[in-house]
Amino acid sequence: MAAKMMAVKDVTPGSVLADSVLSIKGKVLLGKNIILTPRHISLLEAWDVQSVFIQGDEEESPAEPAETAVPAEESGEYVQFSQKYDSIVANTDQTFTIIRKRRIIPVVHLKKTAGDIRSSIVANSFKIMNYLLANDCRLADFISRHSVSVAYFAGIIARQMKWKEEDVEGVALAGLLHDVGNLTAADVHDFRAQANIAEAARLLRTTTGLSSEVILGIIQHRESVNSTGRVAGEHGSKIHPYAKVIAVADYFHNMAYKDTCANPFPVLDLLAAKMFSSLDPDVCQLFISRVRDSLLNNKVLLSDGQEAELIFFNPNKYSLPVVKTADNRIVDLSRCNDLKIQQLASPKIERGADK
Repeated sequence: MAAKMMAVKDVTPGSVLADSVLSIKGKVLLGKNIILTPRHISLLEAWDVQSVFIQGDEEESPAEPAETAVPAEESGEYVQFSQKYDSIVANTDQTFTIIRKRRIIPVVHLKKTAGDIRSSIVANSFKIMNYLLANDCRLADFISRHSVSVAYFAGIIARQMKWKEEDVEGVALAGLLHDVGNLTAADVHDFRAQANIAEAARLLRTTTGLSSEVILGIIQHRESVNSTGRVAGEHGSKIHPYAKVIAVADYFHNMAYKDTCANPFPVLDLLAAKMFSSLDPDVCQLFISRVRDSLLNNKVLLSDGQEAELIFFNPNKYSLPVVKTADNRIVDLSRCNDLKIQQLASPKIERGADK
């Protein structure tokens, strides 16, 4: 099949990539033969890709349009949010490249990103963000994706706790930078807490424009409320509220999205256990409730391959809720020894949901 180069601005949904799209560092952004959706096109624009090779149609009929249409749940506010989120991840990845290469923190740029995160949290419901995370398509390297997700979760927690908008933005900024020490560490594979925080402290000493709250959020997020933290051993009231919030957001995303699919359900049980030891109980309880409320009535894939709808959480076993299968059977997973949730499917989006 013949291929032709097209400007990204002229590409239409349903077009098929004739060749992979690469970043300036040679990283594959989108693979060959992908059927482009509106989301893919917005990503290409966010990555500042000017042109791509598109398959011609001289020799065969157009590719099967399985992914060309935007599903109903992805219309309107979801599309707007997903485009904003994807742009933030791409921009954060570029900013982190600057930190790696030049060992400076572009504070002004990151403050703008934190402001964009706060604005999109205000304008969108948590269900939309959760849907997007369930369909994370690996837009950038792990630290970039993880940092943006932690910033979003931290901002959502802060807003749920009725913090001032400036603090919602502040904790989002600290969330973006919570792993900054890993960007310039001598051994990029050294993810020990002490090495991460020591390198972060070195960078922060030469950085101006960050508030003491943001700095404490970054430095203290590895501490534990029961003083078992692996850094300075701070505990309780000595740990800044930003750090307590980021600790929960960081733990949740690390555990729920560490594999190729999203499965937050067992992590809710882990959070429930940790809120009596290393994590702040008030933050944990609020976050568990918010995630649980967002997941109700959404689709999950069970370990036997069935798709089901989540209809009720068992209070003492979040990972084994009650579900309704496609053939309308009600199944209590806590009573099934051989059946569990394999992963989260795309959450349902309700218009007019509370912010």
